[in-house]
Amino acid sequence: MDVYMMSKCPDAFRGMKDIAATFYDNQDDLDLRFNYIGNLNSTMTYGVSCLHGNNECFGNIQQLCVQEKTDANTTLKFVLCQNDGFQRIGSYGLFVECLWPVASWYSVVRCAMGNEGKRLLQNSIIESQHSEAKISLTFALNGNKRCVFDSGRWVDSEDACPGGGSVLRFSESIHALIG
Repeated sequence: MDVYMMSKCPDAFRGMKDIAATFYDNQDDLDLRFNYIGNLNSTMTYGVSCLHGNNECFGNIQQLCVQEKTDANTTLKFVLCQNDGFQRIGSYGLFVECLWPVASWYSVVRCAMGNEGKRLLQNSIIESQHSEAKISLTFALNGNKRCVFDSGRWVDSEDACPGGGSVLRFSESIHALIG
C-alpha cells in the first residue's frame, strides 16, 4: 500500500483515519510506504518546495526518517501521533513528542537533522511524480492508484476511486489482490 500525501494537508489528515483502519485490518498482507507530494527546488532549504511551506517539508522529512529507520506499524503510529497535533507538524516539539516511544529515536533524529532526511524527501517527491500522484491523499495498491481523498471525502468516481471509497471496499481490493 503506497500513500502519497503532504503531511500538513487537511485532506491527508482526514483520509489517514481510513488508511490506518485499512492497514490495521490487513497488516499481515500489506507493506505500507509513505511518499510525499511537492516539487524539487534546489533554492529551498530542503531542496524541495512544499505546498504548505517549510514546516511541511520538515514534517515530511520526520515521517520519512521514521519510515526509513523503523517498521510500517511504528511509522503509522508516528504519522497518526503527528496528526493529533496537526497544526504543529514540522515543529521540533511535536517531533520529540511523537518520537518518544520509538526505540531507535537517535537514528531517526540524525536522519531528520542531516542530509539523509533531505535526500529521502527529494527521492520521495521523485517517486510521487513518477507515480503521477498529484493529490494529497492518494493511495495505491500493487502500484496501481486505488483511491483519492480530496475536498474532505473519498472522490466518488470510477476514475478517482475505482471500486468505491471505504475501509470495507479497500479491504475487498486487498483480498482480491492476494487471492
